[in-house]
Amino acid sequence: MAVNHADGMIFTSVIIYPVAAAIGAVHAGAGWFTVFFIPVGLAAGIGVFRFGRAPVYAITGFGLSRVSKMPRNWIQQIFFLPFFLLYMVLPLAIVWGGAFGIWAGSIWLVRHIL
Repeated sequence: MAVNHADGMIFTSVIIYPVAAAIGAVHAGAGWFTVFFIPVGLAAGIGVFRFGRAPVYAITGFGLSRVSKMPRNWIQQIFFLPFFLLYMVLPLAIVWGGAFGIWAGSIWLVRHIL
């Protein structure tokens, strides 16, 4: 089964976020309490996968709806280029920005709570 770019990149958050949470907790010195951070990272990854696709598809859908009404092919391509770049960059920004947030949040929680 084929997976498009946005779905494939955002799905990696399910795998990356628990790892980022664990690395952040270990980095801050949580020891065995690191195990408790992994399910939180997994839940955050599933949440991002569930709700992070909507902005990507909303932006792309907006661009496609405008492009389909334009008369010339080259005008369509020029107009859709920024939307295509957003389609390529936004999933990466969502996933890696969230991974950094999970990592930094894990460090903060360990240092201030444990």
